[in-house]
Amino acid sequence: MADEINELAQSYGWPVVYEADRNFDRGKGREVNWGVTREAVLGYLESHISNDCCIVAVGKDSELAERVIRQMDDDLGDEIESFAELLAAIQDDEDPRHLAQSLVRAGFGAPREFDQEFFATFAKAAREHDEYRVRDIAISSIVYIEWPEFRLLLEEIQAHDSEERVRARAAIVLHAYKAVGM
Repeated sequence: MADEINELAQSYGWPVVYEADRNFDRGKGREVNWGVTREAVLGYLESHISNDCCIVAVGKDSELAERVIRQMDDDLGDEIESFAELLAAIQDDEDPRHLAQSLVRAGFGAPREFDQEFFATFAKAAREHDEYRVRDIAISSIVYIEWPEFRLLLEEIQAHDSEERVRARAAIVLHAYKAVGM
């Protein structure tokens, strides 16, 4: 999908300002940023876990960033999963591997504003799933959502999860939340 987004960005005259391929043990990820203006950037991020991707627009000009995302939504509409589809995938998937992939996708595509149903579904996976790797992936995916409502959950997991790796992941995400002022 990066190539398709690159073609769109180039058609709008947005140059690539950053590009990196990430090689991980179990796959690879990719990050590309296009300079919309000096005040806004369109970013593409590909998950090494699920091979899914997301796009974001950020910058000092938040209104421009919102317009860029709306334009991308229009241009890529048939390729973007709806919130309902993302939520259904994480609620219905019993296979731990598929659930982990669905959690990453849902983290990428979660609503910007707090949604109780998304929150409850992520909280259940992060706190209660029998497979610690699913809990770890759920917590990793929360970093993309950036809802302050997750802070208490992350603090609870950091203090009480039975698996050191999961407690450590919760600490990392909490640190990221604090770094951005949440």
